[in-house]
Amino acid sequence: MASQTKTSKADPAPDQASAGRKRRSGLWTHPDFLKLWGGQSLSLIGTQVTIVAMPLVAVQYLHATASQMGILGALARAPFVLFLFVGVWADRFRRRPTMIITDLGRGLAIGLIPALYFAHLLTLPWIYGIVLVAGALGVLFEVSNQAFIPSLVDRGLVPEANAKFQISQSVAQVGGPSLAGVLFAFFSAASIIVIDAVSYFVGAFASMMIRKPEPAPGDTGPHPKLFPAIGAGISWVWRQPLIRPMMIATAFYMTFTSGIQALYVFYLRHELHLAAWWIGFTLAFLGVGALVGSLLSLRLLRRIGPGPAAFWATVVGNAAFLLIAFAGGPAPLAIGMLALAQAMVGMSGPIAQVGMGSLRMVITPNEMQGRVVAAFRGLSLGLAPLGALAGGFAAAVIGLRPTLAILVVGVLVPIFVMLFSPLPGTRKFPEPPDQPAGEAK
Repeated sequence: MASQTKTSKADPAPDQASAGRKRRSGLWTHPDFLKLWGGQSLSLIGTQVTIVAMPLVAVQYLHATASQMGILGALARAPFVLFLFVGVWADRFRRRPTMIITDLGRGLAIGLIPALYFAHLLTLPWIYGIVLVAGALGVLFEVSNQAFIPSLVDRGLVPEANAKFQISQSVAQVGGPSLAGVLFAFFSAASIIVIDAVSYFVGAFASMMIRKPEPAPGDTGPHPKLFPAIGAGISWVWRQPLIRPMMIATAFYMTFTSGIQALYVFYLRHELHLAAWWIGFTLAFLGVGALVGSLLSLRLLRRIGPGPAAFWATVVGNAAFLLIAFAGGPAPLAIGMLALAQAMVGMSGPIAQVGMGSLRMVITPNEMQGRVVAAFRGLSLGLAPLGALAGGFAAAVIGLRPTLAILVVGVLVPIFVMLFSPLPGTRKFPEPPDQPAGEAK
């Protein structure tokens, strides 16, 4: 009996040791996650190249005005209204095939820009249409990707997965604008967009290589009607005391920063008279800051908790937009203010996103992931197209600087939304709330 007792106590040791090694190694020994992460990391670099190159194509090659830049920014964000509908799709169908198809579609759509440029057929209406199509496919990809992660990795590894994707985003924000700035010396802005098209094909191939079977959709019964299904996602988001303030804060942030982003290149070119190389240089600091923030995000989340990390990152990052609105003086001073603003915004973004995104993923049941992602993104981003459109037309009427000052005031609102919520005091991940009967459907 003694020997049996000794053996029974010793038996769990190998399993416990193996589990301990797995926790320590984290996602570095998860081959399927590494495939997804690697493919999307390359795709993010291509996206950042296009973010710099596309406005320059419109301003330099097609001579777009401030109001036309506002229209372009609005069309890029118009597909955000699809988030609510796409969430139902993501909960009814497997998510990885959707990711593959949308990456292939975005590669084809973005590839049209350099093709039309070399054929001397590129016009603003073409860019408007391509941006709209690529944005719609991007919405479908984003919802599917975020809903797929909790089924690909253990829930305990979700914060690490989010942190790794934020590192990739940060590296892309450094490498993409820097690469674009170098290539501008040798190639046209339209021609280097081909990098983005190729990167989407790489991302699709990487997703194809994932071998872990994806769980069947949680909804196994008869499909509910579209709008009741959307309503279930919205209701879930609105009832959660942590998710609701994150959504409201994100809505204010995205609405007003959309106007700033739509005018940024035009502002630097026509108000501050900076060359394309300097524009790429300031945007590269967004990536430098984001890389620092990504490396710190998981550490801060573990040290002070996801809620405080997200709140203080919001305070620092949102206040930094004041430097953009009031940049001026000698060129080195203006460039320094812009670079510092981009670095602060970049650093705060990953910390806030890892904290808020991980909270949302952890407390949401798998069968609701798609609709909750979609409801959160749809409700928080729904006004972003109007922000870009209003920013463009306001700049044409009252001028660039007054418009930017108004937009920056709006960016400060999320600080107070989060301050008067449970987020600053949320130092640990809560357990998923009980799901009412029928909510999964």
